[in-house]
Amino acid sequence: MNTPLNSKTLKQHFAYSWWKYLLVALIAFGLVDLLYTMTAYRSPANKKVEFYVYGMMEQEKLTTYMEKVRTTEMEDMEVMTPLQLMNDSYYGPMQLMTYMAASEGDVYLLSRDEFVTLAAQGSLLPLENDKELMALFDQAGINLQNGWRKDNETGESHLCGIPQNKVPGLSQYAYATDGYLCIPVTSANEENALKFLRILCRDTLK
Repeated sequence: MNTPLNSKTLKQHFAYSWWKYLLVALIAFGLVDLLYTMTAYRSPANKKVEFYVYGMMEQEKLTTYMEKVRTTEMEDMEVMTPLQLMNDSYYGPMQLMTYMAASEGDVYLLSRDEFVTLAAQGSLLPLENDKELMALFDQAGINLQNGWRKDNETGESHLCGIPQNKVPGLSQYAYATDGYLCIPVTSANEENALKFLRILCRDTLK
């Protein structure tokens, strides 16, 4: 015999089965969120520049600065954003390696220890062949000797990073312990990473 549908039976039903409706609602929400995540538009690698800071960062100032650069000098970029990495001795290096292995991040500000390690492994892009970048520092009479490092595998020395103390204006946006600006060889947007690095150095020489 069918149970009559009335207020009493409905109350009993919901009293014992409310969790089923909650579960269905949560699953539905999760599926919608997953679908959105999978189908949402993402800028291609050649249309974005990401600046990763392994240290301290002024989020609002740096975001505003990068957006200004994008709209005035790098209009072909869809997105230019900063990201602060965990600044600790355990999780920080793990996060850093994960991002680089995934080809995420185009320009990095690294602490000296991380910079030296990655440079020795040949993981950082040589900068000495970028004529515009070199002319910028040559004209200012700035020596970048501390940025030169030896690749342990090839035995060759390259300019792997720009010492932070050579671009003192950078401290208003970001700071790392004895930091270095560099570009990982894993960058998926090397040309525009170099362009942004040149602009950043130009704007922070003083």
